[in-house]
Amino acid sequence: MHKSTVSGKAKNTVKQQKPRRHSGIWAGSVAKAMRTMIAAQRSLNAQNPVVISQRTRRISTNRNWVNALEIERNPAWVAPQAGESYVWGRNDPNGPAAVVARRFTIRDDIERASLFLSVDNFAIVLINGRSVVIDNPQGNVSFFNPGRTFNIRRFLRRGTNDIVIAAFNFPSNANRSGDNPAGVLARIEIELED
Repeated sequence: MHKSTVSGKAKNTVKQQKPRRHSGIWAGSVAKAMRTMIAAQRSLNAQNPVVISQRTRRISTNRNWVNALEIERNPAWVAPQAGESYVWGRNDPNGPAAVVARRFTIRDDIERASLFLSVDNFAIVLINGRSVVIDNPQGNVSFFNPGRTFNIRRFLRRGTNDIVIAAFNFPSNANRSGDNPAGVLARIEIELED
C-alpha cells in the first residue's frame, strides 16, 4: 500500500502488511482461492460439458476438469475407482490451495444424486453457485480416508450444471509437498428417472 506523507518534503513510503488470520485461515490464501474459483467458473464456458442422458452416470475428477492436474495418490488416501484421479491445481501444483471445476448437462429428471469427496485436508464445494460443503480448517484424516458422501440432488437441475471445488492444505498457508501432501478426489453419481 502506498502512502504519501508531508513533512517538509513529500515522500512515498511503502507500508507492507502481513496477511491477517481469519478463523485459522490465512486471509491471503482464501482471497486467492476465491479469485481462482471465479476464474474457474468463467473457464467453464469454454469447456465441453459432459452430457448425462443414460440412466446412471458418474463424473469423477481427472485431467478433464478445469485447472486440474492429476497427481500421485498418497498411500493414506482412499483408493480411486477406475477412470478417476486425485487432482490439484494446474496453475499452482505445489500451492496451499487448488480450485478445479467441471460443467455437465443433465437431459432428464433426476431421481438420485450424490457427491463423494476425499480431500486432504479441507474444501469448499459449490454446485450451481450454491454451497454444498464448507469445511472448517482442519487436518481431519476421515476427510480423505474413508472420505464423505453428500446428497446433492437438490443442488442439481435439468440442463447445465457446474461444480467448483476449492481444496486447501493444512495448515492453510502450507504448500503441497511430500511431507505435507494435498489432493482432492470427487465423484458425482447421478441416477435419472425412468
